[in-house]
Amino acid sequence: MIFSRRNFLKAMGLTATTATVAGGTTADLGQASEDLARWATPEDRWVPSICQQCPAGCGLLVRGLDGVVAGLRGNPLHPVNRGALCAKAYGALQLVADPERFRGPLRRAGDRGSGRFEPIGWDEALDQLASRLGELRAEGLAHTAVVLGGQYRGLRDTLWQRFARSYGTPNYIRARCIAPERPALTHRLMQGVTSPLAYDLDRARYVLAFGVGLLESWISPVWAGRAFGGWRAGGDRLRGTLVVVDSRRSLTAAAADRWVPIRPGTDGVLALGIANVLLRERLYDAAFVDDSTAGFEDWVDPSGRRHRGLRTLVLQDYGPLAVSERTGVPVETIATLARELARTRPAVVVGERGPAFGPDDLETRMAIHALNALVGNLGMEGGVVMPGAVPLAALPPVVEDEVAKKSLAQPRIDGAGGGAHGLATDAAQALPARVASGQPYPVNALFLFATNPVVSLPAGGELAVALGKVPLVVSFSPFPDESSRFADLILPDHVFLERWQDDPVTHLAGFAAWSLGRPATRPRHDTRDTADVILHLAKRLGGSVGESLAWEKYDDVLYEAARGLHEAEQGYVVAPREEEWVRRVQGQQGYRTPDFESFDDFWDALGERGAWWDPARAAASRRTVLGTSTGKFHFFAATPDGTIVGPGPAPAAPPDADAAFPLVLSTYRLATRPLGGGRNQPWLMESPAAHVPTVAWRAWVEIHPEDARRSGVAAGDEVWVESAKGRMRVIAKVHDGTAPGVVHVPMAGVGGAQPNTIIADVVDPTRGLGLFNTTRVRIRRA
Repeated sequence: MIFSRRNFLKAMGLTATTATVAGGTTADLGQASEDLARWATPEDRWVPSICQQCPAGCGLLVRGLDGVVAGLRGNPLHPVNRGALCAKAYGALQLVADPERFRGPLRRAGDRGSGRFEPIGWDEALDQLASRLGELRAEGLAHTAVVLGGQYRGLRDTLWQRFARSYGTPNYIRARCIAPERPALTHRLMQGVTSPLAYDLDRARYVLAFGVGLLESWISPVWAGRAFGGWRAGGDRLRGTLVVVDSRRSLTAAAADRWVPIRPGTDGVLALGIANVLLRERLYDAAFVDDSTAGFEDWVDPSGRRHRGLRTLVLQDYGPLAVSERTGVPVETIATLARELARTRPAVVVGERGPAFGPDDLETRMAIHALNALVGNLGMEGGVVMPGAVPLAALPPVVEDEVAKKSLAQPRIDGAGGGAHGLATDAAQALPARVASGQPYPVNALFLFATNPVVSLPAGGELAVALGKVPLVVSFSPFPDESSRFADLILPDHVFLERWQDDPVTHLAGFAAWSLGRPATRPRHDTRDTADVILHLAKRLGGSVGESLAWEKYDDVLYEAARGLHEAEQGYVVAPREEEWVRRVQGQQGYRTPDFESFDDFWDALGERGAWWDPARAAASRRTVLGTSTGKFHFFAATPDGTIVGPGPAPAAPPDADAAFPLVLSTYRLATRPLGGGRNQPWLMESPAAHVPTVAWRAWVEIHPEDARRSGVAAGDEVWVESAKGRMRVIAKVHDGTAPGVVHVPMAGVGGAQPNTIIADVVDPTRGLGLFNTTRVRIRRA
């Protein structure tokens, strides 16, 4: 007999009948029948959630059978992804069932770093933690507690900020490469904005991307992919053009209309070479430059010092021949890029996230962004625009008692916001050296949330040693990792499908949104949402901390903040397209009708559909994107200490080859690697990338055929990638999509092959991160 649920039920019915004949009761039979019926018809629900596998914030619908996750798909109502998902999202299903997850809270039972722990109850763990934190406050040492957070945003970030301020530590530090909810430093300096700007890819006809993995690892690859699909849709819409400048033929470069190979670290030089052609051939937007920019012509600062303007700088130092020699890009290509950029409207130049991570990172990004001003696409449809805000209700003010005020006056342990890191909001890469030296003061407590700095920082090895000097290390990781090994307490978080979530989207063109995700499954183990743990800890500490975080649970915070959306009388809860069409028509006619009689009705709908959004497109206005004191775009800007910064990467000739380490290491992110690397998500590890289909569960290095021949390396060889700092063992992938002189290694390696173990421990002063693309290496067979 073929086994099926129907045959199983028949067999069970026969068994129940036999049991009755043998002396069972009618009640027993009734209970058995009820249990069988429940098994045969489990509660089947689709619960809105938010993907946390990368910073994109795509909307999910998670299938639950009797509260157990059984599948997921994209939320078709969500404005970020409209039902589409990338491969990373599906790996989340394996997070819930990961057999190595922590089952509950633990405390260290061996030497620091030994990985030996013993169970501890939640109440006992929180009591011990509150007692130690209370002692630090009583001793006037609240500032010696450090919170190191990773890649997340929303009200979970707000809770950590409130905890740090009310407790009295200035040391809430974020270790992340991208912060979409904050304005980019380049945009802050050149345009004076205090909220994120967005690149309007959907309406652009020409996109010039410098080193940005739009379709694999940027702010939102699914959203960018939808725009890319629109460029290729045909019909009444003009076909868009995508040009990618990158030292590697990435997935985005392979899909582009043109890939422009370039020597790593010279993107800014190429941008100024393009500017040179724009100026010489008078292709730039002279009206916008004359009326709405500063620093184009030479100028004298208040101290009487004379400075070269952009025109002089570009025409004197960045001629096409010199730029071609430095970048490896042909002169003809430089001229073609300039002419296409100027003559195709609307056009936009994207350069945030990918191209630099070198010593002149800021100057490079300013040079790239200067092209947007030269062609006049700021505040224009298809250019650089200002998305709307999310009108969440303001939470009560944070209470700072005298202890907190005194401790908050202390300098940050990472030095961000002052001195060499005056432009950085966080300087996580500097943290290991500061912890090790005890300067400007020793760290007495370190919290690690959503981050694994022993691996994610190039100075992670130094941090692992320095952690031995920290009396109390607390990890909130749901999984064992390299950093949690050094913890004294492990208070494991839920995985994201088990908890409430929110996500403000103010960095994508065309709309503002606030996503709400409900728990899609029961917690599998004795874990707790870290946001709830913060609230419980605050209650134990009492005083100003307890008053500043007086909610019982995290969803109470979400409920209070969401009231602002209901009361703002703008935007609406996402709905099927026909409803959206009606609302759009109403909006065009100047009126709107309320969708819900009460806030509770609004809240229920928000929880069922997954997001609020405001699709109103702000009128194209350059005024909205120029927030400087002059109301103009600044090609050059003054830092807090008076230093003038601007688009001026070195135009020197190519660097001399290093005989010992002749190759430059460049890192990149894969479309199939989530935050944290995905080692506990086998589906993703089994399919790393289209160009290395046979390499699973291993890291690899991409090397140009010429460099492979010189190194005596063949495709598939086991090789060592060595730097002055260390070495890593990987598989060689001989790849003509890599520029000569450059080797590429994906981030988040596995099997001990972590790129950060060989990347030099150098801090970028403006971003506070390591310089990921400047380390020189050599390749040899293992």
